[in-house]
Amino acid sequence: MELRTLRYFLAVAREENMTEAANVLHVTQPTLSRQIADLERELGVTLFDRTNRACVLTGEGMRLRQRAEEILSLVEQTEAELADDEHELGGVIRIGAGETQAMRFVLQVFADLHRDYPGVTVELYTGNADAVEERLERGLLDFALLIEPVNLEKYEWLRMPGADRVGVAVSAESEWAELRGATPADVARMPLLLSSRTSNKAVDLESWSGGAFAIEDLTVVGRFDLLGNAAHLVRTGEACAMGIDRLLELEGSDLLFIPLEPAMTIGSFLVWKKYRLRSRACEEFIRRLQR
Repeated sequence: MELRTLRYFLAVAREENMTEAANVLHVTQPTLSRQIADLERELGVTLFDRTNRACVLTGEGMRLRQRAEEILSLVEQTEAELADDEHELGGVIRIGAGETQAMRFVLQVFADLHRDYPGVTVELYTGNADAVEERLERGLLDFALLIEPVNLEKYEWLRMPGADRVGVAVSAESEWAELRGATPADVARMPLLLSSRTSNKAVDLESWSGGAFAIEDLTVVGRFDLLGNAAHLVRTGEACAMGIDRLLELEGSDLLFIPLEPAMTIGSFLVWKKYRLRSRACEEFIRRLQR
């Protein structure tokens, strides 16, 4: 399987049309069709459902698309690192993060670095902790900003300054809007949206409640990975989203943040894999973070 063939495959997947993909690649349509057919024979699967007007990915094609994008991303990263100019700092720093205010600190450090070295750029990936950590493990990220609890044994890490306050986002028109703090009794009555994170639970409500309830006793309307989209359901008043403070611009908003009472805070860590070669840009980024 050649890299060129993977690039051809991804072009057809994006354009969903053999002729349009051939134009983008500056090759003839018969050449491209033959390359895709050879790839399908090599793999023993059908990658596209073909009609007169379109080429639509099959299930096997969708799986190959994900892997092909990862493979080519790693190739491009390797080429960039090997071509790293000893005299001019440059390259891409890839950072994945969940939703936390600590990202402001991380990106301020990057901004200072970019100001000194304009050739250094950043790629940001946002997702819940499970998705971010998976991409870090596959080598698709250089750094991950993770909310505790975090298994730090396999990483080098820095604890981020400050901590995030845990609470509930509610509609300003809901019955919960008058609360100054959400007690275990309040939470037990709320229709809740909870995090979809599975590897480690960032918010252990059972322990926080002191045994006042079990998770199965709560009214769980659904789960979410990022609060932005979940907030649209919160605005209807049909759900309250468990999360951390200052993720949404709530001033003058139709949403309110009600902190948990007793208070709960969680910290965050910037982590990167041990024993992995890093670009000079990443090394300089780490040095500035530590400083």
